[in-house]
Amino acid sequence: MLLIWCVLLAACAPPPVVKIALVAPFEGRLRQVGYEAFPAMRLAIRKRIAAGSAVSARVAFIAYNDDGDPAHAARVAHNVALDPEVVGVIGHLVPSTTLAALSVYTQASLPVLAPSVPADMLPRDPLVFRMGPAAPSRNRKMSNAPCAALDPSWAATGWPFGECVVDAPPVSELLGAQQALAAFTELSLGPPPGPRSIVAYDATNVLLDAIALDAQVRGMPTRAGVADALRRIRHNGLLGQITFDRDNTWADAPTWAYGR
Repeated sequence: MLLIWCVLLAACAPPPVVKIALVAPFEGRLRQVGYEAFPAMRLAIRKRIAAGSAVSARVAFIAYNDDGDPAHAARVAHNVALDPEVVGVIGHLVPSTTLAALSVYTQASLPVLAPSVPADMLPRDPLVFRMGPAAPSRNRKMSNAPCAALDPSWAATGWPFGECVVDAPPVSELLGAQQALAAFTELSLGPPPGPRSIVAYDATNVLLDAIALDAQVRGMPTRAGVADALRRIRHNGLLGQITFDRDNTWADAPTWAYGR
């Protein structure tokens, strides 16, 4: 499955076009992950347009289905990497598929925003931007909600004391997310936003910031330019101020701990 959403972030400029790729499961057991993320990304872009934000290129948003399967994820990553207009990837939103695809992107010099818990499981690479919290996180929050109510992609293994530790709470626990995602159901056609919506909303805005910053420098964003811009981004997101350290890790990424 390939979904395309084109948006104009330029004032009155014609093409060129650059693309953001979301890769996530949209079918199978983990399809909830993709369907929480996709409308949130569209919403983030729509808000940029409404606010009058502009870069010197049109930005096309493309979503690919990896079925939550590592082997398929690697094949999909090859298709994404072959498109020269793609300047950044958000995905795969599931640890196993993210790990399976990363080498494909890095070999193609394609920067990847990779939310994953814990971030330490992802390799340190100049093109891999680790948006998830490390284990243990120094920015830890507690909740009384049960793990069963959370995202099915979150693996509970590896976390102590009967907890599951995740990178975003239910939307109901974060006032800023409630406000930012208030129009989510208009785009999802009914289903409400969830934790992956919060993460996807922030990741989209970070990548749009990087594209805009690179466009200011080069006029036409490139993969290398967007990667360089990501290293300099400071974005005030729903989950906090997002900035990457020398290892391309968001050192202050928060965690929420839930009882099982």
